Amino acid sequence: MDKRITLRHLEAFRAIMVRKTVTGAAEMLGVTQPVVTRLISDLEERIAIELFRRNKGRLVATPEASLLFEDVHQCLIGVERIANAASNIKALKMGHLEIAAAPAMALSFLPHAIANFTKEHPDTLVSMHMHGTPTVLDMVQSRRCDIGFAMLPMRTTRHGNSEVLLSARMVGAVPVHHHLARRKVLHPEDFEGENFISMPPLMETRTKIDSLFLSYGIHRRINIETQISFALIKLVEAGAGLSIVDPLTASGYADSLVKFIPFEPEIINDYSIVLSARNDSTLILKPFIDHARKEIRKMVPHQWIVQAY
Repeated sequence: MDKRITLRHLEAFRAIMVRKTVTGAAEMLGVTQPVVTRLISDLEERIAIELFRRNKGRLVATPEASLLFEDVHQCLIGVERIANAASNIKALKMGHLEIAAAPAMALSFLPHAIANFTKEHPDTLVSMHMHGTPTVLDMVQSRRCDIGFAMLPMRTTRHGNSEVLLSARMVGAVPVHHHLARRKVLHPEDFEGENFISMPPLMETRTKIDSLFLSYGIHRRINIETQISFALIKLVEAGAGLSIVDPLTASGYADSLVKFIPFEPEIINDYSIVLSARNDSTLILKPFIDHARKEIRKMVPHQWIVQAY
């Protein structure tokens, strides 16, 4: 016979000592009286000590039971303390998720990811901060957020706690009534002499686009700059010029005044996540990332996707 003493044995013993009757002990434990009786009988056999005697239909604790009770009680208090500590740790980790995201990501698929995530985790507070990619990276590195969503090239994110969610082709943005709006594909020479709305200097996307046009010897008139992709599209909509935009922002544009056309040669845009070294939200990071990955794939048209990770 197995001689090990289980927590159920000790709980049954304590319940009888506290309630004085099998009926009271059964109510306390939420089980039937025969279950309590069997547990006590089993405990007595395993420790080879008589714990209770029957006197006129009532259980009376033996002196040995009284001596044992304090140790059993302290043992169960310790178990309950461990359970409470584990619960508190889980509550701490499940309680708050802080996100920093580039505008193109914060204003597109992330609201859907957050909405679906909070349906599954209604007790979790999600805070989203919207900043440019350099600030997002700084917040992650300084542990001021749990996860950052940034528009970073793959080579930048192949080290550390980071990964690429999606790689997709940038697209030309043309006013719907512009003569280029009828094209199936745009090439560098189509932009010769056109007003061009650009990202600010020193941004990697700007550098890639400028280098490509320079290699083709194409001259554009750059008279407007903005670091916000959605603002760039609105400027195109207003007739201020043409542009090349990231596919995520383009796919989130709901009006019909701008035409988005594939651009060749390909300019690839990577959408990445970077994880903070702080670990107080470990339990909720994976399910949230799963939601984010699902939503970004749903939002970007498949013909623009180069690779989904």
